[in-house]
Amino acid sequence: MPAASSFNRLLEASRVYFKEHFRFDLLAGVIVGLIALPLAIAFSVASGARPEQGIYTSIIAGFIVGLLSGSEFQVTGPTGAFVVILLNVINAHGIEGLMLAGFMAGVILVIMGLCKFGAIIRFIPYPVTVGFTSGIAVIIFSGQIKDFLGLNFEHRPHDFIETVAMIGSRLAHGINPGAVVVGAATLAAYFLWQKYVKKFPPAPAALLAGVLTSLILHAFFKGMAAPATIGAIPTGFPRLVLPVFSLEMMRSLLPSAFTIAALGAIESLLSAVVADGMTGKKHDSNKELVAQGVGNMILPFFNAIPATGAIARTAANIRNGAKTRVSSIVHSLVLLLILLFAAPFARHIPLAALAAILMMVAYNMSEIAHFKHLLHSPKQDAAVLLMTFFLTVFTDLTTAVGIGVVLAAVLFIHRASQLTVYESLSEIEPSDSEEFRRLEASLHGYPQIVLYKVAGPLFFGVASEFENRIRHNKGEILIVRMKYVTQIDATGIHALEIIVDRVLKNKGRVYLSTLHPRLMEKLTKSGLVTELGGERYLTKTSAEAIEKAKADLAALDAAAA
Repeated sequence: MPAASSFNRLLEASRVYFKEHFRFDLLAGVIVGLIALPLAIAFSVASGARPEQGIYTSIIAGFIVGLLSGSEFQVTGPTGAFVVILLNVINAHGIEGLMLAGFMAGVILVIMGLCKFGAIIRFIPYPVTVGFTSGIAVIIFSGQIKDFLGLNFEHRPHDFIETVAMIGSRLAHGINPGAVVVGAATLAAYFLWQKYVKKFPPAPAALLAGVLTSLILHAFFKGMAAPATIGAIPTGFPRLVLPVFSLEMMRSLLPSAFTIAALGAIESLLSAVVADGMTGKKHDSNKELVAQGVGNMILPFFNAIPATGAIARTAANIRNGAKTRVSSIVHSLVLLLILLFAAPFARHIPLAALAAILMMVAYNMSEIAHFKHLLHSPKQDAAVLLMTFFLTVFTDLTTAVGIGVVLAAVLFIHRASQLTVYESLSEIEPSDSEEFRRLEASLHGYPQIVLYKVAGPLFFGVASEFENRIRHNKGEILIVRMKYVTQIDATGIHALEIIVDRVLKNKGRVYLSTLHPRLMEKLTKSGLVTELGGERYLTKTSAEAIEKAKADLAALDAAAA
């Protein structure tokens, strides 16, 4: 009976879905599938892989992640953010190395999701994100100049500097006018479509314009050198292959796998956040990481390149009326049908047209406006931005993101460590002026008693500054008011220990007043309270510390008499 009841509920839910939502998901899925086709091919070629591998990625990742995703509207596939790192892996380890790196990245993503790392990804500083995204855009754009101009390279360049050098050397041999015409026509179609037809993204129309231009040149301008095309794409389902698992290669690919995983996590979660903003719904970030991980673990078994959530395709999915994750599955099926029945026609796609589309993708992802805005931010943020940008362009993404995050963290520590040490009562801020006027009056005639007020976190970033600011003369009684010290670490405690030791050796005393209970507990556990002479030297108020200090002086005078 319960089984029959569950079946009836499922049947009713299916009936409601097909009546109310399916037509919206079907339309959105078809449109996004058409949008994804040129992008999947372009990103795959730019990454150094075969055109069909990008289509395989969109089909398999779109289906699997669509089923498991933590976002109802996420569309997954190859993206521009991956181009640089995937190209580097292929240059160093070949396509087999990329398959293994993709599988390892999938495992890392699953672990990140199971360990609830979804929220941690959001703490990557904004200047770092803009810096490496803009750097990737520069590398993608420069990498397309070759095909846009129809240049011939002896081999695939390994980095930005070699790319620029090879472009310069090959320009002396001339360009291919046919490629330039096709590329220019594609750019023109892209601009015009983007300006006048805003609902539907421009990539498919621009690609069609490039193909038609190439065919016209071939038909009517026989004397013009034909632009290079992507060549034949195999038809049929992706074949199941077994990645080459090598312990030595896994060890060498580990940094790249971590970069792919981190970049995939950032891109997927940003895409999910964009979807949340457009729909008002909330995604499950940890579930999304697991879904992306599972998808990337399966992709290498079908000779497909790594994938991540695609912001542009996800946004297009929502704008075209998607209601559920079924739209992503429909998008995969559309691409599969194209692969099965229309792949032979893809051999006419000119590389110059793909290059023009990727140039526009690079321009759109460069975030020029945000980059310029951050340059006018505080100098520390601008430094992080530029450091990440230049390291991305001239070294590699792994180094850029790692150093960018570390530099941002160091600068954050510097900002958070603005410790204030007031050395006299006249420096106390107005909020404490009434209380400190009374304290000043009580200290009149007692030059041996010195009062300091410390405000801010007392940790390794400022411990040495704190230690240097506290001065002490022989026989003085030091009162350190710590009401506004919110945090203290081992280095801060050690700085206090040095101060206390120095004062005690100078025949003085140290009182710590208005301590927060958590700080008092830490100081007690560290043994500092014992070194002070016991809890007598921890006071609830500065006035109490002053009275005890006066009593100490009176006792010393009596002993001297």
